[in-house]
Amino acid sequence: MKDNQHNQSVQEQFPVGSIVPLSRIDISHTDEIGNAAETSVAKSLLNRKSHCTACGDKDGGCSTCKSGSSPNEDAVRDVQDNAQDWFVEVSFKARRKQLFKKNRNGRYALSDTVIVQSEYGSDAGTITAVGSIAEMKKNNQETPTLSLQRLATPEDILRIKENREHEKEIIREVKGKVKEYGLDMKIVDAEWQFDRSRLSVYFSAPQRVDFRELVKELARIYHARIELRQIPAREEAKRIGGIGPCGLELCCSTFLNEFEQINLEHAKAQMLPPNISKLSGMCGRLKCCLLYEIDNYVSALKNYPPLDSYVHLTEGRARMIKIDIFSDTVTVIGENTGTFHTVSLEELNALRRNGKVEAPKEYQS
Repeated sequence: MKDNQHNQSVQEQFPVGSIVPLSRIDISHTDEIGNAAETSVAKSLLNRKSHCTACGDKDGGCSTCKSGSSPNEDAVRDVQDNAQDWFVEVSFKARRKQLFKKNRNGRYALSDTVIVQSEYGSDAGTITAVGSIAEMKKNNQETPTLSLQRLATPEDILRIKENREHEKEIIREVKGKVKEYGLDMKIVDAEWQFDRSRLSVYFSAPQRVDFRELVKELARIYHARIELRQIPAREEAKRIGGIGPCGLELCCSTFLNEFEQINLEHAKAQMLPPNISKLSGMCGRLKCCLLYEIDNYVSALKNYPPLDSYVHLTEGRARMIKIDIFSDTVTVIGENTGTFHTVSLEELNALRRNGKVEAPKEYQS
């Protein structure tokens, strides 16, 4: 009777012909076998909270998280209907982002090129967030002290283009100076501030480098404040760009703004072989895309018993050796026959409710 009621509830939730989400069937069990997520996924991943792609909030508390509308729609609506928002987010070269104050009556929209105040003079960037989205990002960091000055004029945009072209020459010249001084460093990128009062040079190196003489030489050549910044391998790939193994442009150089900690536990939770060469990206570190589906895997594995559980089939006792969350099936191998069988999640749950699934020996008390 209970099985019939359960099957009826499943059919009501997912009608015949509909696409069933990955392992999202509501399952009720009375046994204490546990699940695959608890036994095969690290605690740090099991308790991980998803990040909202719109605001970065781990608790999903912004209007975009709750309403499901896109950040662009919210931002445009805010800039049209609410003239009292006080902050905007501005993006610079290599997707470097920073919040700025704006005057109360200022009217700005996404993708506007603007001139902003900097610690030394003025800089130019592109608006990437306004309204409630910018306000949410402000709540996650210190209140900005620098201000947005004005929209960029055609002359300003021309000067920005000239700065970008000159940066290419600077990279070549600095590389020559590095070779001349015999420094063990790799020049990755250069970035002029809009008013050319500051020049930032980004480099990677296996260890700390004494570049004091190089800074003096560059200051003499370019008559500006020189900043040499050592960056990690992921940041280097982000600035250089390239094509990943998937055939698309690198995520870090297109849309990825922040890097999260990634380790082999993420690959293990997704049942990927621990092959470092296959799991590494262009930067030589573990691929950032290992984070994209980790929440789906962890959630789906909670609906399966642990690997190495024993299932009693009509063919005899079999051991569960593989879980496929995309087809909602498991693969078992007969204990006596050595033959492989594919069991659907629905069949597995029916066996489990009938007490025909045993926990692995190491989990049995």
